[in-house]
Amino acid sequence: NDLGLGDFSMHYIRNKEKEEVDFLICKDHHPTLLIECKLSDENVSSSLIKFQNKLDIPAIQLVNKQHVGRIVTNQKNKILIISAPRF
Repeated sequence: NDLGLGDFSMHYIRNKEKEEVDFLICKDHHPTLLIECKLSDENVSSSLIKFQNKLDIPAIQLVNKQHVGRIVTNQKNKILIISAPRF
């Protein structure tokens, strides 16, 4: 990036079963963060859980709904579920 903090890239991720996560952020070509965006569903996306377990990285689910903010434990990782405006 412009500040010299690394080479960042953003990707869409999908498997052969057509499960997908909206954004995969990579730093220096290594997966760093998963982000799933939902209109109003506060339930954790099963695809997000699956990809997080495979990649062993943090995950966030953004919800276009007010007053949402909680952390869900997924095996050894955590998923932050939060209102998009708060993010």
